[in-house]
Amino acid sequence: MLFAVVSRWLGGGPESVQAAGTRYTVTMLPADPVEVRVTSGKAETVTLAAAMPSMGHALPPVGTVQAGHGRFVATENMFTMDGVWELSIILSGDQGEEMITISMLL
Repeated sequence: MLFAVVSRWLGGGPESVQAAGTRYTVTMLPADPVEVRVTSGKAETVTLAAAMPSMGHALPPVGTVQAGHGRFVATENMFTMDGVWELSIILSGDQGEEMITISMLL
């Protein structure tokens, strides 16, 4: 599990976040829709699950579509409000399944 902080700057877009598990490494852009780039390991599927623990919110998992080699885009918007979110990225592929969790401020 990896935790990172991301913020949106006034007048600018969100910053990308890099995170690594034991099987996969990803770069995530916390825009709506979320984009995940698998930079290490060969993922065949990526599923996303977002939660806002401080508010007691947990959203149902969201699938992704492959939008290029190692690039996955969420099929729907995920973040319903600003605040601290935990995004679980569930990857599955040749190296097995792994969950990488990122905590971010939006």
